[in-house]
Amino acid sequence: MSHESRIAGIIARIRQIPEGSVRSYGEIDPEAPRLVGRILATTHEGLPWYRVIRADGTIPKGQRQRQLLLSEGVPMRGNRVDIDRARMNLPAVVAGYLRAADSSDADALVACFAEDAEVTDEGRNWRGHAEIRRWWEGPANKYQYTVKVRGGQRIGGDRYVARIRLTGNFPGRTADLRYRFTLRDGLISLLKIAP
Repeated sequence: MSHESRIAGIIARIRQIPEGSVRSYGEIDPEAPRLVGRILATTHEGLPWYRVIRADGTIPKGQRQRQLLLSEGVPMRGNRVDIDRARMNLPAVVAGYLRAADSSDADALVACFAEDAEVTDEGRNWRGHAEIRRWWEGPANKYQYTVKVRGGQRIGGDRYVARIRLTGNFPGRTADLRYRFTLRDGLISLLKIAP
């Protein structure tokens, strides 16, 4: 591979980092992570430079980079990017839903949905903001549990899936679920939760 084609490949991979997600220098080019840094420091192309972080989640360009990442909904753990959640290739509204669910913020959670959105969980449907709030404050939280996001990806068009493990005081104590999101105009229009 020529030096020019390696640089072109690095630039292309940086451009492909989706909004609300990050990649480390080594993920962009495992054989030449320092070259990635040099390209970011010297290129005059409009690249989303702030989506490139260190492998341990630290942010090399400080507060400005942190603010840009936060504005896209990149999850943080203290002053570092929460790598596991940020690498999922999920759009900002889905990451926002997961953050709101993790922090039990009903207002932020409901705000992720379109007015006519629908949630399907445990064989029941809830439609619209009022019903989704009732679902969240009732059946969705009738047990105490922790949530571990195990991965996520785009499955086509405006559809995404997040793999979730719940551990808690419900029968069976552990459940591996798929949260299937459909988006419309930047909001969740449909969420189906099932094994």
